[in-house]
Amino acid sequence: MAQKLLSVIVPVYKVEKFLDRCIQSLLKQTYRNLQIILVDDGSPDNSGIICDYYAKKDFRIEVIHQSNKGLSGARNRGLIEARGEYIAFLDSDDWIEPDMYETLIGLMEKNNLDVARCSIDETDGSFHRLKTPSKQYANRVYENNTCLDLYFHEFLCKVVWNAVYKRDIVDGILSPEGHQSEDNYVSGRYLFRCKRIWITSKVLHHYWMNPDGITRAHKIKPWDICICTSLLIKDLPKDGIVTEKYKVQLKRKLARELFHYIRSNDSRCQVIAIKKKQKYDILKWLDFSRKIRFLVLLCKKNIKIYKGEN
Repeated sequence: MAQKLLSVIVPVYKVEKFLDRCIQSLLKQTYRNLQIILVDDGSPDNSGIICDYYAKKDFRIEVIHQSNKGLSGARNRGLIEARGEYIAFLDSDDWIEPDMYETLIGLMEKNNLDVARCSIDETDGSFHRLKTPSKQYANRVYENNTCLDLYFHEFLCKVVWNAVYKRDIVDGILSPEGHQSEDNYVSGRYLFRCKRIWITSKVLHHYWMNPDGITRAHKIKPWDICICTSLLIKDLPKDGIVTEKYKVQLKRKLARELFHYIRSNDSRCQVIAIKKKQKYDILKWLDFSRKIRFLVLLCKKNIKIYKGEN
């Protein structure tokens, strides 16, 4: 039986030291029917040249050169060009095991899954930290309403690059540009659309802890997490009926993120405006301990919270 096409979207920015390793890991995949989309996001180094070199060597590689739009802009452009029935994302300083996509797609086709995910190895070359699913989440099918539970309880479901998705799960969902917590938004929407998910305990993805990488978490600003969580609350109803349980969990998440933001030393943090139509009562969704600490922080930093007019 012919393999279905898998489109792999790779945002590329300032990774000339690591890009060979990433591309080679794609070319070594035992799953052969690939469309490899390298999006050179205005790299100032030789990354774009390396992309073009590999495109000449393998017809499955397509290169897009664009001015710098950030990770979200690069992924969104890749999704526009993707033709596959399956979609995957890969960061350009990471690499994957040769059987990653064959393993995940095999699980999808055997179990009629919308998404299959793998465990990861975090490394900087001197140490390795394995991230595998908790026992209750590993090597089993999650169905229907339980899928979004994974967003709140399982780290491996809060990123997009350790998975293969059916096309209809990602169609029409673009990453919010200009913010560094895009996975926080898109992974929530993807999960809400899913009917069947599997997380394998097999480690197939290597996450390189590169301080200059395009996606690295230490660069994520607390306010970006707040913005993307707020966008998720606003947009999730586009994908279906959101139960009261998930509305409460999401509002609590936003309240916690706002708490962490105000606790941070971001000098721009002067006023937090809450729109009336969104009706986010921050204090209502914090537990008692955080509520007290939150109020103390507001007084200490002389920050006002008010309801905006629109």
